[in-house]
Amino acid sequence: MKLPLLYLSFAFSLLAPAALLADDAELLAGKWSVKKSEQGQNITQTIEIKKDKFTFEILNEGQAVLQKLGPFNSVHFFHIRAGDSASNLQDVDEERTSVYLIDDDNWTMASNFDAARQQKPSADVYHRAKATGQGGTLVIDEIEMANTPQATWFVCFEAKAGDTSRRYYVEGKEYTKNQVTIPTALELPKVQAGQKCSFKLQLDDVDGDACSDEPDNRSTGEFTVSDKGSQSYKPEDNWRYTIRWHLK
Repeated sequence: MKLPLLYLSFAFSLLAPAALLADDAELLAGKWSVKKSEQGQNITQTIEIKKDKFTFEILNEGQAVLQKLGPFNSVHFFHIRAGDSASNLQDVDEERTSVYLIDDDNWTMASNFDAARQQKPSADVYHRAKATGQGGTLVIDEIEMANTPQATWFVCFEAKAGDTSRRYYVEGKEYTKNQVTIPTALELPKVQAGQKCSFKLQLDDVDGDACSDEPDNRSTGEFTVSDKGSQSYKPEDNWRYTIRWHLK
């Protein structure tokens, strides 16, 4: 028996604070897959996430299940359509709710626990697929300094993704206030969604020491690359900043 082709529209039930869900969106960016047996057939399920949506696909002798989802702890699906091909879909009087758990490169998705169905309830562990191809260019657009530990400071920022690293530093560029946005426009080629980008951000009140090994203040961290995103950091009580990026 072939599995039908489904198209699902959706709504979300939030079970965690908004900040946590935003972090999950970045962690889940990329492609995930799991192999399993369904109705006596060996199938492969994949989920690919881009921005705040993802595509769910079940491959089985050319048939596929496509779903538009979102990276939330609990998700509610409705307006389901099913059929034997993408051009022959009918409305299905059914709604579904699934939950998930993220653990590094493993993503556990619980399905079919909300109602009795032909498909048995299961908790499938998806594994992050390795990036393929050349990828795009990661552009770190800006750093927004909400608060800084120094009244007068120079900045040095270095980012690395894979084997590629780039530095932002402007000689003689002095800052004397908080709540300032630094347009870095730093570009790292051959980067894909789901890849990690690490960085270090250094401040010093002496221009020549900002990129040195012993700056007055140093912050290190990383983020998971997505098509477009931002992440905030608080390395010290009086230091808060946000990094914003996009893929092109």
